[in-house]
Amino acid sequence: MARPCQCCSSPRHERIDVELAGGETLASVARHNQVSVDSLKRHKARHLSPALTAVAVEHVREQSARGAYDQTVDRLESLIDRLEDLLAVAEDRKSLVGGANIAREIRSALELVARLRGELDMRPVNVAFNVMASEEFAEVLSTIIGTLEPWPDARVAIADKLNAIDVQAVGA
Repeated sequence: MARPCQCCSSPRHERIDVELAGGETLASVARHNQVSVDSLKRHKARHLSPALTAVAVEHVREQSARGAYDQTVDRLESLIDRLEDLLAVAEDRKSLVGGANIAREIRSALELVARLRGELDMRPVNVAFNVMASEEFAEVLSTIIGTLEPWPDARVAIADKLNAIDVQAVGA
């Protein structure tokens, strides 16, 4: 009766497959996982399917991308700490220009970290402002109507035109 595969029965089976599929050398995988190179050769030839290899390679890529992402965020946060130290020095020296420049860099780095983490929603915001409902517009309108008092025909014509304006379209 054939012996069971040493790699398949290892508690590090998944790690072995990922390392083999990820392109690590047999000697390196053997060293990391306490299995023989011959066992790895047999396992790779008999049990490591192309589908499994593809999944393992994708897993390695995702982990690598996640690591690069985390490393980038960590470096940015370290930079922010250093910039904040420089800002404190600029404030102590009462350097307004230097402090403003450093503050701008801190803001930029914080914005980038927030974007990377998904904490900053960069979608455009649609803000509607109904000019006709504002106090300023009411004051201007009152002034116009009051000024046209000597000319009743003009006053009525202006009032008719203003009433014809679609307030919903202006406020949307």
